[in-house]
Amino acid sequence: MPQVLRMSDAMRQIGTSGLRRMGGLVYEEFLEELRGRQGRAKFREMSQDARVQQGLRAIKWRLLSPDWQIEPGEGADAERAAEFLESCINDMSHSWREGLRESLSCLDYGSSWCQVVYKYRLGPDQNDPGKRSKYGDGLVGWRKWSFRGQETWDGWEWDEEDGGLTGLKQLDLWSGFQGVIPLKQSLLFRVEGRMEDPEGSSLLRAAYIPWRMKKAAQMWEAIRMERDATGIPVFEVQDGGPNLWDDADTEMQALYAYLQDAGTALRVDEQTCVITPARISFRLERSPGPPSVDTGEAVQRYNWEILASMLCQFLELGQAAKGSYAKSESEKDFFLVAIEGILQHVIAETINRYEVPRLFRLNAGSFRNLESHPRLVPGPIVEAGLEELAEPLGKLAQGGLVTPGPALEAWLRQRGKLPEEEGADEGGMVAKARKWMRLGGNGRARRAAEPHWSLNDALALVDGHKDGEN
Repeated sequence: MPQVLRMSDAMRQIGTSGLRRMGGLVYEEFLEELRGRQGRAKFREMSQDARVQQGLRAIKWRLLSPDWQIEPGEGADAERAAEFLESCINDMSHSWREGLRESLSCLDYGSSWCQVVYKYRLGPDQNDPGKRSKYGDGLVGWRKWSFRGQETWDGWEWDEEDGGLTGLKQLDLWSGFQGVIPLKQSLLFRVEGRMEDPEGSSLLRAAYIPWRMKKAAQMWEAIRMERDATGIPVFEVQDGGPNLWDDADTEMQALYAYLQDAGTALRVDEQTCVITPARISFRLERSPGPPSVDTGEAVQRYNWEILASMLCQFLELGQAAKGSYAKSESEKDFFLVAIEGILQHVIAETINRYEVPRLFRLNAGSFRNLESHPRLVPGPIVEAGLEELAEPLGKLAQGGLVTPGPALEAWLRQRGKLPEEEGADEGGMVAKARKWMRLGGNGRARRAAEPHWSLNDALALVDGHKDGEN
């Protein structure tokens, strides 16, 4: 008899994700030193390493370089909603790129948590930061995106009925704050999360073993260099001297401990001094020969493995006698594709899926004719220059697929950072006036955009530009 799926069963969750969690903590990481607070402290220590920092900066600085655009949604209020979203970006207590830079700490730790704080937009003269804004339209906008340092995370809170994450537990030992920050007012940026793991996977996780081996090799190399420069301390008991190996004599054991401490702590500096008892001589023995292990080569190998784990191995080109320019270019192309995926799917998708709809729900009464929300869209990581565009555009123009005109010329001038043609819209005032006029009868939105303009002002700008074109 065929099974029939009832609606009540279709809406019921069965089973769990399998995430290893207990008491608000996640136990997915099999290395104990990389779990929880101590794991995040270890990733912070790793981020101070020269090669790790080089790789992280190469990724983060590239991710911060594109300009972001607003893509309007659908509906009669779509354009006004896009303008409102753009105004919110420029009306926070910090810059847009500051917020993006903070969000990218998810690369270091696996995830980053941001509490979104809102405000009423009641004009610039308000003393209350929860009401102060560049705009006086009365809408609810972003006051700031307040990120929570990963070192203060103290666990997670889940809905035990469906297993969904509901909040972050924070314990800040410096300020004394302890509490739960709800997910409904927050954004969680997560890298490579599986089984609904809120901690994600740090970009440094695969670099941990080569980083630890490199650290040990550097420490061993430093000790070896110091001993090569100083020599190995040797205390020699002469004939008739004290018996340092007499376990029953406490004085001999104390003398043995003194000599051992003196040899271990010996450093060549302005305070170097060794005092020996009678019939005990002291000398510095040189190392017997070159080291059996080339630590420089080992450190260089570990550096390459660290950068390769972050797809940044092309940064080693020119620092080691390996690799070719052509290979580095292909590696760089793959690197750019990978980090563009981070920008699109970790950062932009999280904002557009969770925060943009939440912002418009708080302003639902002002955007009743909005069928879909506007989206924040990052520009490409790498834009083709005029050299790369010249040949394909020429072929498209010859084939009649592209018609040269003012719009294409303006776009090429902007792409190539060329000066505008004479008579072009200086400072974008005409475009701003046209956008202002499109707000139609919405006086509140017009006053928020340009509080000192009248309809005659906007018409004069647009008509004057048309006269100039003629």
